[in-house]
Amino acid sequence: MGVAFMAQPISGAYFVSAANSMFDTYLLETLARIAPKIDAAKILYIGVSEVASVYKGEQSTLVREAYMAGIKDVFAFALAGTALTVILALLIPFKRLPLHETKEAEDKEAAVKGP
Repeated sequence: MGVAFMAQPISGAYFVSAANSMFDTYLLETLARIAPKIDAAKILYIGVSEVASVYKGEQSTLVREAYMAGIKDVFAFALAGTALTVILALLIPFKRLPLHETKEAEDKEAAVKGP
């Protein structure tokens, strides 16, 4: 159980890191293509909450379009990760675990027989 609790946050950290990197990459690629005059470093520095106050008019629309390109790709990445998780879960064989009483009886029987 401890391994499961340890693995979940670690894998979550990897996926969040990968998704953040993917978002930044696609945002910057789209921004360079549709609005080369806008400073990409400034976009990453100010973040989404300040975009509306810093950029107005057509620039604001272009920046939002670049953000949406990044968000769409991260959504696709999350969907692919979810699908992979479901497929892996279906590969695990469905097998009933032994009852606790049965396991105790087997252990007692093995202890009586000895090594």
